[in-house]
Amino acid sequence: MVGRSDLDGVTIDFGAHCHPDDPDENAFAHSFVQHDLDEPVFRDVDALVDQYERVGIDGAVLSQPYYLGHPDLDRTSAANDAMAAAIEGHPNFYGLASIPTAAGGEDAAGEFERCLETGFNGGALETKSAGIELHDPAVEPILEVADRTGAPILVHPKLNESLDPDVLDDTWMLNAIFGREVALIESVCKVVHTGVLDRYPNLNLVYHHNAGNLASTLGRFRSQFDKFPPDRWSGVESTRIKSFRDFKAQIEDRIYLDTSGYDGYNQVLRAALSEFPVSQLLFATDFPFETRSAEDFSRMYSVIEEETSREDASRILGANALQLLVNVN
Repeated sequence: MVGRSDLDGVTIDFGAHCHPDDPDENAFAHSFVQHDLDEPVFRDVDALVDQYERVGIDGAVLSQPYYLGHPDLDRTSAANDAMAAAIEGHPNFYGLASIPTAAGGEDAAGEFERCLETGFNGGALETKSAGIELHDPAVEPILEVADRTGAPILVHPKLNESLDPDVLDDTWMLNAIFGREVALIESVCKVVHTGVLDRYPNLNLVYHHNAGNLASTLGRFRSQFDKFPPDRWSGVESTRIKSFRDFKAQIEDRIYLDTSGYDGYNQVLRAALSEFPVSQLLFATDFPFETRSAEDFSRMYSVIEEETSREDASRILGANALQLLVNVN
């Protein structure tokens, strides 16, 4: 049992996953979860809720990684409907609609908006789907929905090919270890430098895995931007590349980080706390893929309580998420 000591409010795992409409293609990946937990929490929300009750966490924000950015609109819509039905009647469990980016911008935006109108609490997509990235024109209709409604979008790395497999594959688990993290940082950089956040002032983007441990790399950002002015280094006069000062100011004001992906390492949380306001951090575990045992939950929960004040811990563990999500009573 994790135990919540005497902190106020509820604890919400922002970065959790479940596939009520579980595709056959997930069988191999899900076999590891089944082996460790001996129950199908990856597709059975009731089993997932039971697991959270056992570890003393109040609820979770759920997404379906397989369907993020999916090219099939009908299949994604069916998966979203299955998620909505599965979480109905479970207080403190919230749904992020899968956004089928590769199905086309207008269709994907329409599905996102449909889901929000039926009660979903935000959306989720990949850093790149069929070559389409967040700063591309095809994504603008999706971002317009998020900007207008205030609904947050979880930005999730592409699972097996975050980077081109000719650059980095999973032969040595390299994509899984840091390829996804590189893709997340790349996405943040492009979103900032191409002016996405300037054009959509109400856009709330939540980057999975501490945005690829972005906070720990900012020293490198500063040294490169200061020594090699990007506007001259790149030679692309038509592209305005923000200074480090402007880049840093925008990410700490506009980008949210969830705390999953690093197995509760306190160094990662310390870096995030040193570079980002507490308001931008969301407790997350990546359950059931990277966090499975009660000990895993306890470690990830405890590091937040140990590294922050009581008030800040309560914000990270649940208050920030409830404030960010839409359609929350």
